[in-house]
Parts: sequence; C-alpha cells; structure tokens
Amino acid sequence: MYYTGIDLHKKTSYITTVDELGRIVAKANLVNHKDTIIKYFKELKEKTKIVIESMSSWYWLHDLLIENGFEVVISNPLKTKAIASAKIKNDKLDSHMLAQLLRSGLISTVHVSSLEIRKLKELLRHRNRLVRDATRVKNRIHILLRKNNSQAPFSDLFGAQGLKYLLGVALPDYQQAQVDTYLTLYDHLVHSIEPLTESIHALAKGDPTARLLMTIPGIGPIVAMFIIAEVEDISRFPSCRNLASYAGLVPSLDSSAGKDRRGRITKQGSMYLRTALIEAAQVIPRMKNCRLNLFFRKRIVSSGYQKAIVATAHKILQYAFYVLKNETSYQEEYPICA
Repeated sequence: MYYTGIDLHKKTSYITTVDELGRIVAKANLVNHKDTIIKYFKELKEKTKIVIESMSSWYWLHDLLIENGFEVVISNPLKTKAIASAKIKNDKLDSHMLAQLLRSGLISTVHVSSLEIRKLKELLRHRNRLVRDATRVKNRIHILLRKNNSQAPFSDLFGAQGLKYLLGVALPDYQQAQVDTYLTLYDHLVHSIEPLTESIHALAKGDPTARLLMTIPGIGPIVAMFIIAEVEDISRFPSCRNLASYAGLVPSLDSSAGKDRRGRITKQGSMYLRTALIEAAQVIPRMKNCRLNLFFRKRIVSSGYQKAIVATAHKILQYAFYVLKNETSYQEEYPICA
C-alpha cells in the first residue's frame, strides 16, 4: 500500500507518494489538469491512499479522484499544523509530510458532505453572501446621510416610503451620485435574494426534518435548512457539546498551573451554522411565553446583551441536537412565564 500527500494550489499540485516504510516512491509537481493527475496515479505500482489539505478549491480534485476509484481523505489544516509544525515550509515538504502523517495514521480529517448537501450549502451560502452585500450597501447610504445631517423621517429607510425619500433627498451632487449607484445595487441585490429565499422556504416546507426544527422558537425555514446542511448527519456528534464545539459556540479554555480560565467562544468550526444560530437567538427577546425568552432575560441581567445572545444561540443548538437525535418536535416542558 502507498500513501500520497497532495499540496494543492491554484494552478499546480505537488504530489508525493511513499511506501509502507516511508520511502518516497514517486513525486511530481503537476499542472492541475485532470488527465495529467489521473495518469500519475495510474502509473503507481500499488494502490494508494490519498490525503489533500482542506482549502477552498479541494472539491474538484476530491471528486475527480473518488470518481476514478481512489480512497481520498481531506485533512484538517489546523490540527495537521499542530502535529507537524516546521520552520522550513514549502510545497515539496508539505506534500511529503501529509503522506507521512497519512501513513502513520495521524491525519485529522474533515467531514466531506454528499453532493446533494453541498448543493444545499452553496444555495444557502450564496443567499447569505448577497444579504451581507445588501447590508453593506444600506450602511454606506446611512453614512452618506449622516455626513450631511440628513434625518430620515422613516424608521425603515429601505421600505416603500423610505426608498421614495432617498430618491428625492437633497445631497451634494457628488454624493447624490453615490446614493443613486448604491440604490441601483441594492435593488439588484434584493431582486436576486427573493427567488433564493423562496427556493429555501419551499425546501424547508417539504423537508420533515426542517419542519421538526422549526418547532423550536427562533428557528425559521432558513435557519432550519442551515442546520440541516451544516450538521448533515447528527450521529457524527456524540453529544450536544460536540455539536456546539463544531459551531464554535463553546468558550475557549486556557488551563495552566491547575487553573482553568475560560475566555470568549472559540469561533472555530462552521461559521455559517454559528451565524444562523446567532440570528435565531436575536428573535428570542421579541418572543414572549417561551422558556428561551426566560433564559435570555436571566442571562442579560447577569452578562449583558451580547453574551446573553450567544448563550441563547448555544441553548437553541442544544434543543436542535435533541430534536434531530430523537426525531421529535420541540416541546415546552416548563410552565409558561409571563
């Protein structure tokens, strides 16, 4: 059996293959052409396991190798660096080290989602990015108005009346041109977001797991689909704490000299899952007669708003864990508090 490490880059990949004793049997710096890469592996004398370091562009190479019958894993770059830190670092050494770690069974892998889940992730993340872009455009318009001490008479500046106001607001010519450009961008983004939102709502309506998740206060169709996409298989997580760690919603820990110091949340893991849960938690203060609202109110007194929101997001994820694990809807187990 051979073991191969691939250091993947935009245009080229450095590949190193070692045998069971760790001796290099083949290596090459190849252009990222499908036929060239497959030819390298087909010319090997024995079967090989392959490891690729996780990065934004690993998908095509992983799928190509899987389609051709190779065993492929994706390494966790953070944990790999912790095991194999080196002062001298280049593509040749990286691929060799990946191969040796794979041979020794020391590669920490990441979960590779199915193609169906990857499509769902792309849909959700695409909408998420467009929403963030729309928010940035709105903020830029607000800044231009503040520069001119222009007080908008509407609470929602981007509602029907607010947009009419923006079209007629008196600003210096050079700033009015900026507002007009931003309004055009905002209109285009809104019309791009709407069909994506409708598609996600339709998916959630037809998904029994999403319907179960939506019984939890604060979780709507989009958050439910984010949980489904980012978690995929709840059996991957032995406990709700493991799931919270994956979402980056557990406090960091600094342990030294017998003392434990807890810091801010780690923010490691799925940024998209964490963001979706934070958004769900921000709905809770407006939801009366539920235990999550009671939990939030207790936390805000002792910790302040931001920490209370994070703690509520963690609590929502706990409920989601048991809803997914038991395949049952959420139930208010405690008496309703006014």
